[in-house]
Amino acid sequence: MNGIAKGMIIVLVILYVVSPVDLAPGPIDDLIVMLLGVAAMSGKKRLERNNG
Repeated sequence: MNGIAKGMIIVLVILYVVSPVDLAPGPIDDLIVMLLGVAAMSGKKRLERNNG
């Protein structure tokens, strides 16, 4: 994953966490989105190492 894609994932996660519009009340959905962002970035790092 290139630097632009990583930056976009980070920005989208931050925008979702600080936005007033949520899918569910409370911090639960914010935590889920943050965990999904971290998992996506670490999974891509593992794929990049295996491919090249």
